[in-house]
Amino acid sequence: MIPCQRYAFFTLIRDAGFFTLAAITLMIGFSFEPPLAFEIGATMALVFSLLLLLRCLLLTPERFRHSEVWRGLDPDERPAGEHGIRIARDYMEELMLRFAKSSSAIAGLLYGSALILSLTVGYDGL
Repeated sequence: MIPCQRYAFFTLIRDAGFFTLAAITLMIGFSFEPPLAFEIGATMALVFSLLLLLRCLLLTPERFRHSEVWRGLDPDERPAGEHGIRIARDYMEELMLRFAKSSSAIAGLLYGSALILSLTVGYDGL
């Protein structure tokens, strides 16, 4: 079970990294207006969190068998039987919920930073 858990973790790290790269690129593009840049970053983090929640909602044992995590493993590294598939899917679901929780916390921090910056700079908002 350890290879499946490790592969699932690094798959979600990769997804989060790509989303973070896109958010940082947009934030740098709007760095002339810091409150707006923080709002964009927070919105991107919130969208990532919502997408993870949607993926978690749609993750069934049949869809898990067609997921990248399952197909990326060698057949001898995959959990055996229906019970193993259920445990691996439950772990993937729990992991996605943890990432969604962290992403929403980052979104809250970025929205709070945008609010503080807009109050100090006098930014009117979107």
